[in-house]
Amino acid sequence: MEFLSGYRFVLGGEATVLLPAIVDASPDLLSMQQEQETLAAKQQALNLVTSIHEQSDGLVREYLSHQGAPFSRDGFTYPLHQLKDLPWLDINLLPLSPWKSLVFSLSAYSALIGWFASTLKWQRKLNSKAPLLLKRLEASYQHARVLSSSLASLLQEPIPTSQAVPEVNEVFSQKVNGYGVCQCFCDWLEQTKRDMEILVAETSV
Repeated sequence: MEFLSGYRFVLGGEATVLLPAIVDASPDLLSMQQEQETLAAKQQALNLVTSIHEQSDGLVREYLSHQGAPFSRDGFTYPLHQLKDLPWLDINLLPLSPWKSLVFSLSAYSALIGWFASTLKWQRKLNSKAPLLLKRLEASYQHARVLSSSLASLLQEPIPTSQAVPEVNEVFSQKVNGYGVCQCFCDWLEQTKRDMEILVAETSV
């Protein structure tokens, strides 16, 4: 007798009746499956942000080393909140829930896509003979895009529309904004990694 997937045969007298097979799935089994899928999605996101975090080590230092004084001096810093429209991280404004905190990360990475594009444009003019720096900035630009997509998928949120980056014409302002972009990116990577580690640990229990 030929068997068809998804159907069962019921024999009754001379008649053979073909009925759809009914598969009773245990609610506990479905719940366990969903938990495993959720954990896998969280672990994948954590692996991604951890890898990008490692690849971004030294990004700020590399950037500053090519900008000349005062940027290249040891210990250089600049108050990020003074840079207009830059998505700088203020940990005191983040919600305690790591899920809600990740929404802020998603918004930041989406904004940084445009900022990295502008920084690349500026640095190609200012440091055309610094291929390693340009390569790292290009990689960071791509990383911001990947992180936006990954977090949007995990959170089931649309990717926020990135606002236009302010026009910056003065060389010093271009350099300091570029520093801010790199520093903001690294700060958000740290925060996203912490949030994802908490979520994965919670799901693993």
